[in-house]
Amino acid sequence: MMMEKTMHNITRVQIKQGIGLTCVTAERTKTSCLSAMLALPLGAPGRSLAALLPYVLRSSCQDYRGQQAVAACLDELYGARLEPIVRKCGEVQLIGFVADVMDERYAMQPEERLFSSTAQLMASLLLHPAPFTAETVNREAEQLCAKIAARTDEKRTWAIQRMYQYMCAEEAYSLCELGDIDVIRTITPEQLEAQYRSVMQTAPLELFYYGSLTSDTVAQQLAEAMRERPVLEKVELPQFDVPRKPLHPGLQQITEEEPVTQGKLTIGLRSGITVLDVDYPALVVFNACFGGTASSRLFRTVREQMSLCYYASSMTDKNKGLLVVAAGIENESEPKARAEILRQLEDIQAGGLTAEEVEAAKRSVLASLRTTQDSPLMLEYFYQAQAASGVTETLDQLMERIEQVSVADVTAAARKAVPDTVYFLKGAGA
Repeated sequence: MMMEKTMHNITRVQIKQGIGLTCVTAERTKTSCLSAMLALPLGAPGRSLAALLPYVLRSSCQDYRGQQAVAACLDELYGARLEPIVRKCGEVQLIGFVADVMDERYAMQPEERLFSSTAQLMASLLLHPAPFTAETVNREAEQLCAKIAARTDEKRTWAIQRMYQYMCAEEAYSLCELGDIDVIRTITPEQLEAQYRSVMQTAPLELFYYGSLTSDTVAQQLAEAMRERPVLEKVELPQFDVPRKPLHPGLQQITEEEPVTQGKLTIGLRSGITVLDVDYPALVVFNACFGGTASSRLFRTVREQMSLCYYASSMTDKNKGLLVVAAGIENESEPKARAEILRQLEDIQAGGLTAEEVEAAKRSVLASLRTTQDSPLMLEYFYQAQAASGVTETLDQLMERIEQVSVADVTAAARKAVPDTVYFLKGAGA
């Protein structure tokens, strides 16, 4: 299997203590991307305060008073977009901003001005907050609460979140990265300003750039933009909690009812394999064989041949070492669907995969990763998650390792996947 090489040059730069940069220089791109993420422990007491911070910072800047001023600046940058971001990567809460803008080569301005202006805007939002007002804090808090409440509307993802809340009940991973509604509604400007000072004094800042500029130019411009951030006396790096096996005896099974027309069956498994482990590429291929692609066991057998599910798929969390199977089913099909999903897992663990299945899975994974190479925002997500784990492996290097994965490697990775929790969101009244 010959892998296409990317036309990217990837460089890691330490701008100063507590500020890292991943720079992806692309030979051909119409769009550039810049992000700035602060990494915090997900289980820290200030999680809800931290989640609210980027939304309030966007509206509370000394240099750009209010969202209209920020919007006007973005209009001048050829309609650039800049959004507050809150993410969960394992036990890490990432907060910050992501901007995408026309690449320098297409701008009718002097070279580098478009990027430097974007960098200065992002730095201003992070480093030059105006005093937080009760009006701004309350408005952004209500919008964030609405966003949290809306998570229950999409039942497929909500069932997965509920499963993790049970499966990881004793771990920070069970917590919502957006915070808790009851806490957010009580936040005062004084509390948020104190949280801002704490975050800026302790949290490492990770920057990402994708575009046509060289790494030297990008590093110089970002060093200038972020010069006012003091060198951190103590960098508090978030820690990852990766149990290798279930934390309770036996397979945990939970059923809850909601007024849904289609039941949601979710099975959580622990593999203990993360992006830090040598067998991570084998886990990626195993997931593709099991339920991660249209040629997988769950799709072909459980869905297509046996018609037990409306959909059936699996996915991994590379920072936590977890896999999750998600299936949409009729309520009465739950016992058969659950049994068949676990039977397919057992067959793979017993060495039932063929070389053809593994090769098809590898082709599908590599095709998906090549799609990532063509998307600045997908690359941003990939490399910021890598940085959160302290991993410097590039996408090309990961693809090369995936190419070398054998059937035996996939089987060995599959055998580490231990079913932990079965969560069934059942249609009420059925």
